[in-house]
This record gives sequence, C-alpha cells and structure tokens, in this order.
Amino acid sequence: MDSVTRILNIAEVRMRRVGYNAVSFRDIAAEMGIKSASLHYHFPKKENLGAALVQRYSENFMALLNTRTDSITDPAEKIAAFTRIYRDSLGENQMICLCAMLGAENSSLPDGVSTEVRAAIADQINWLARQYQAIGQADPVAAAQTMIALLQGAMIQSGLYGNADPFRAAEKQIASSLNC
Repeated sequence: MDSVTRILNIAEVRMRRVGYNAVSFRDIAAEMGIKSASLHYHFPKKENLGAALVQRYSENFMALLNTRTDSITDPAEKIAAFTRIYRDSLGENQMICLCAMLGAENSSLPDGVSTEVRAAIADQINWLARQYQAIGQADPVAAAQTMIALLQGAMIQSGLYGNADPFRAAEKQIASSLNC
C-alpha cells in the first residue's frame, strides 16, 4: 500500500470516529510511525488532506452504490440498497458516514473540505432523487434530502446510544414509505 493510501485510510477512520477538528497530522504520523513533516509532502495542509479524503470517500460510495444496484430495475429496491450501504458501514465499522460527521462540523471546516462534503452529499441526493422520481414521488429532491438526513441522523444517534436501534427504526421507516 502506498503512503497516500495509508494516510487516507488512517485519516478516514479517525475522522469518522472523532471528526475533522479532532484529528491532527501528528496523530496520523504517529500511527504510521513517521514524522508529521512527511505527511506535508503529500498534503501541504490539513485542508488538502480533508478534501482528498472526502473526494475518495464519495467516489468509493458511488462506485459501491452502482455495483450494488446495476442489476436492480425497481427504483424502490435501489433505494433500499442505498440504505443498506449506510447500515453496512455502521454495522461493520461502528462508524458513521464521513459526510455526516464532517457536515456536523461544517461551520468550522475549511472551505475546500466543506465544498467537497456538499458535493458528496449532492451526488447522493441526485442519485436518490432519480429513484424517487422514477417511483412517482411528487418532490423527489425533497424526498432524497429527507432520506439522507434521516439516515445520517440515525447513524449519529446510534453512535450516541451505542446501539443500532435508532438506525433500524429509520431503516424501517424508509422501507415502510417505499412499501418494500
């Protein structure tokens, strides 16, 4: 694994657990067993690291979403598959969505990171809106925004309470609204 990938992997785990502001180059370097100056070679500023991380996270999310839904024709089932990606992330890693974590810190994020978080969420909303439009939802963008808010909020509450009950309740509500 190359250095950039290792840096991004460590930064992702840390930021998904404690947020952008609680992570430092020093922490990442210590975990890698290198000097923090070495990180600056790849990412001159923390903002560069954060923006690159969100870009990678979004690309990976959308690639996984496309892989999981390519063979599905029913838009409601595609939406359910989207929900399962969030659930799998919470269940496997006990970590919330990077964009949810960073979105909660938006007022203190550098512009470059905030811009990437908004773009990542916009990609998810646009994908969901197409599915909601296909099932005849009157306001597909609002439905997509609501679903993202529900899933991300449920992830945060699940972390707060130390169990997946809030997320399961959100998932049940979404499935009920889709009749699947």
